[in-house]
Amino acid sequence: MNRLGRHPELVALGSVAIGVAVVVAKVVVGLLTGSLGILSEAAHSFLDLAASGFTFAAVRTSRKPADTEHPYGHGRTENLAAFAEGVLLLITATFIAFEAVRRLAAGGSPVNPAGYAFALLFGTLLIEAVRAAVLRRVGRLASSDALLADATNRLSDVLSTVGVIAGLLGVRLGLSWADSVAALLVAGIVARAAGVIAWRSGDILIDRAPAGAEKQLREAIRNVDGVREVRTVRVRRSGPNLIGDASIATGRMLSVEAASALTKDVKAKARSVMPTLDLAVAVEGQAEQGDLVERVHAAAARNGGVRDLHNVTVEREADGSLHLTMHAKLPGDQTLATASRTSRELERSIRAELPEVTRIDIHLEPMEPQVVPGEDVTARNAQLAARIRQVVESHPEVRRLVDVELSDRQNRLYAHVVAEVAGEISLEHAHEIESQLEEMIRREIPETHEVVTRVTA
Repeated sequence: MNRLGRHPELVALGSVAIGVAVVVAKVVVGLLTGSLGILSEAAHSFLDLAASGFTFAAVRTSRKPADTEHPYGHGRTENLAAFAEGVLLLITATFIAFEAVRRLAAGGSPVNPAGYAFALLFGTLLIEAVRAAVLRRVGRLASSDALLADATNRLSDVLSTVGVIAGLLGVRLGLSWADSVAALLVAGIVARAAGVIAWRSGDILIDRAPAGAEKQLREAIRNVDGVREVRTVRVRRSGPNLIGDASIATGRMLSVEAASALTKDVKAKARSVMPTLDLAVAVEGQAEQGDLVERVHAAAARNGGVRDLHNVTVEREADGSLHLTMHAKLPGDQTLATASRTSRELERSIRAELPEVTRIDIHLEPMEPQVVPGEDVTARNAQLAARIRQVVESHPEVRRLVDVELSDRQNRLYAHVVAEVAGEISLEHAHEIESQLEEMIRREIPETHEVVTRVTA
């Protein structure tokens, strides 16, 4: 059965073949016996056959991959086929009910409750019961609404066949109207099955969200690291699959690479709770009024003229106004006039973001070249490296010197130092230690043009 679940179109094709044989048998026996119940069952089975044909075509089509004309795939074909099946069943029920009422009003028609009629009906009962079980099982395995609708149809066939058998038994007992009453029972059963199928598939066609899906997805996304807010979530069904979109808010200064990684994390989390979901994610910045430095960076990012903004300090004056200082890097080959215009544009962007700012001081710096020539000369300057080690290890909070490297860049010596300190200290205090080490090395070893230190736990 699990193998059939991977090939639902074969099950649909087999259902069509069985339907052809059942229709032919019912028509022949219905004409021979004159039974409206059997003829109504034949009409029911004929439209069932057409519906099974829809199901077969829909199952095959829905498995096609998305293309330029159908970017969301072909899954809705199954829902459309199920809706069409429901409409056909309603037409069948109306026809059967009309003919049954007409016969009851006219006094009924002669019916021959022959033994072969009972044999056909009992055989049909067994066949339809097996078909219903197989279609329902495979429909669930393949998440096929069309197969599930066909299974519901087959179940209604089982119930209506029981009604027809009861009607023929009534005729044998001398109740001439029993066959017409059985036909009315068949019409009622068919109409109910049709209503269920049409209602469910119609809900999907008008994009009704699966029950509880949006709440479940919202909770899953909210637990992803980096998501500050889940703004909108929408989910709809398309055949065996789910299609959805979500809008999330995160830090305003998140880089493109980080936003892309966050999107992948959100999609992976969504698939963990809904494996068939194809989710589109929109990432937006969340404006937190309390994070003033982030808002300054966001204003600079919108401006676009500054390549690198750093050392941003927000000073709150006694009157509540803000005084901002910052460093901004621009291409070194720019003229001062061009750089000044960029600085003024940046200031306007910041004032639009923070109207309470009264003063902005922007220190302009040239961008460093992308690549600088250099050489590792630590081995040639072993004594100098040893002196740096002594200086670093003399600091009371340094546990040990992890690494030191000396680089020669255009006849200038650059020292790169890594030192281990306690992991319990704050990042702010760690930065103070780095600054102290740089000052100690420059003071004790003036040969170094620049010192870059890093402390680690």
